[in-house]
Amino acid sequence: MIRHILIFLAIFLFVTHVYSQPKGVKYNIGPKIGVNLYKSRFNFKEDEKWFDQKTRIGFQLGATLDMPLKEMIHFVGEFYYSHKGKKTLITDSGLTNDARYQFLELPVLLRFSFNGGKVSSGDFKWHLDLGPSISYWLSGKGSLYGNGPTSEYEIIFSETPPNVSDFNKMYISNVNRFQWGLIAGVGINYPIYRHQVVYVDLRIGFGGTNLGQHDTVANLNIIGFAESMSARFLEFSLSAAYTFEVDWIQTKRGKSTVTKRKKS
Repeated sequence: MIRHILIFLAIFLFVTHVYSQPKGVKYNIGPKIGVNLYKSRFNFKEDEKWFDQKTRIGFQLGATLDMPLKEMIHFVGEFYYSHKGKKTLITDSGLTNDARYQFLELPVLLRFSFNGGKVSSGDFKWHLDLGPSISYWLSGKGSLYGNGPTSEYEIIFSETPPNVSDFNKMYISNVNRFQWGLIAGVGINYPIYRHQVVYVDLRIGFGGTNLGQHDTVANLNIIGFAESMSARFLEFSLSAAYTFEVDWIQTKRGKSTVTKRKKS
C-alpha cells in the first residue's frame, strides 16, 4: 500500500511539473554533493536477536533542479550516485559483515519556500522538502571479519550455484534492486552572486522497501555464513548544491541566460 502511494505521489509531482509551468519560468540547476549517515533496520524483530546493526557513513554525488510551481511551492528533482553501507555484527559467531553498496537515486520532492530576509547578494530563503525517492541498486562489495583473517567479497545478484568453491563472492537472490523511500528535510537558499545560489539541506530518509524479499538471505560460502536481507535503510544526510539560474523561455529562443557581472 505504501509503495502505491509513493508511486502515485511521484507521478503527480512529475505531471504537475511538466504541465503547470508559468510563462517565463526560471529554474535553478547545478551539481550537489553530500555526506550520509546510514543504519539499516530489520523488518522482523526475531532478526534483531541474531544481527546487531551498526551505523555507517556514505556519500552522494550528482545534480539538483529547483523549479517554482507557485509563489511558495517548488518542484525539486535530483539525480545522484550514492554510496551506502550496512554493517552487521552476527551475535552468535562474533563475525562482522561490513557491506558497501552503490545506488542511483532519484528523489522527486515538493519544496515549500519561505523568505528569510535580505543579504548583500540577494534574497535569503529557507525551505521544507517532502516527497518520494526511487533508487536502483547497482552493485556491492564488502568484508567479513572476526577473530581470524578478513575475507573480502563481491556481491552477486543470483542464486548460490551448487558446489560453489568461490569464497570471494556473496550471492543474494530475490533482491529488490528498485527501492522506494520517503524523504523529509529542511534547508536554506543562500545567494552568492546574482543568478547563483547555494542550497544546503539536512534530510532524513525512510526506506520503504527491504533490500531483499521475504526470507531472502545473503550467502557467503565460508563457514556457512548467512545474513537476513529483510532490512531497509534509515538515513540522515547533509548536502550542498551550487546552482545557476536558467530562464526557460530565453533558452528556447537560443539566448544566453547567464548574466555577466560588471567589473567595478
